[in-house]
Amino acid sequence: MQTIHFTKAHGAQNDFVIVDDRARVYDDDTRRRFAQLTSHRRKGVGSDGTIFIDASATHDFGMSFFNPDGSVGSMCGNGGRCAALYALRNGIAPAEMRFEVLGKSYAAAVSGSEVRLAFPPPERIELDLALETDEGIVHADYIDNGAPHLVLFASDLPLRLRAPLQDIDMQRVGTLLRRHGHFAPRGCNVNVLEVDAEALVHIRTFEKGVEAETEACGTGTIASGFVAHLRRGIQPPVTLRTHGGDTLRVHFTPDAGSPTDHPDYFTRDLVLEGPAVLVFEGDYTMPEEGRA
Repeated sequence: MQTIHFTKAHGAQNDFVIVDDRARVYDDDTRRRFAQLTSHRRKGVGSDGTIFIDASATHDFGMSFFNPDGSVGSMCGNGGRCAALYALRNGIAPAEMRFEVLGKSYAAAVSGSEVRLAFPPPERIELDLALETDEGIVHADYIDNGAPHLVLFASDLPLRLRAPLQDIDMQRVGTLLRRHGHFAPRGCNVNVLEVDAEALVHIRTFEKGVEAETEACGTGTIASGFVAHLRRGIQPPVTLRTHGGDTLRVHFTPDAGSPTDHPDYFTRDLVLEGPAVLVFEGDYTMPEEGRA
């Protein structure tokens, strides 16, 4: 039986299993199965996804991300911040580094337990969507920033789903919208926001691939920071409080010369900043096929 060494990490309680596979020991089938098995919170390690650190000819390293269901994930913001911390602590990269994900380049800087991760501009923005659902019309905005995100405010939910943010049934809301036909076949993540009197944005996120709410989502936080700026006039850096109670900050310099619904509006100085922690290391022995 195959034993795989791993590190457990979390960024704002968005947790991951990280494996250094720069020697490319594990094929894609092994990676998928490992992600599925270790993500289980009773029978495995427990995680919101699995990160493999790959070798790169042009960057300090590459990052491959697998969802708990074994599917290949898109860019993961908190996962990228955890990967950067892991790379520094394990001598793979310096404190200021560059790594690649799915052919795109990302820059990160680590200072103690704080990690800043620079992002390219979003790929697509759709504002003022009115989505028909079995529960009524949902008004929301869509931003693809390497991962597809639907963002809405708690007050914009249909009456039967509406509640203070902490009381919203995110499983119900997420399931309702995650596979909405407007986003087929890819689907989307679902973020629900509430802004308090101090302009602090509170966020809850349902993640596809996990198929449940997570304590935080990095790319969802960025998308939500954009929407909080556009809809509520909150100036950057936008500070967001995650469901787990941690704080993440979204930095950007708006480009006044670009329309607010154009990706170029967010192209300058786009950074996700927040805490990351390497929790523990371990060895996982892969069970035989058909056993878990």
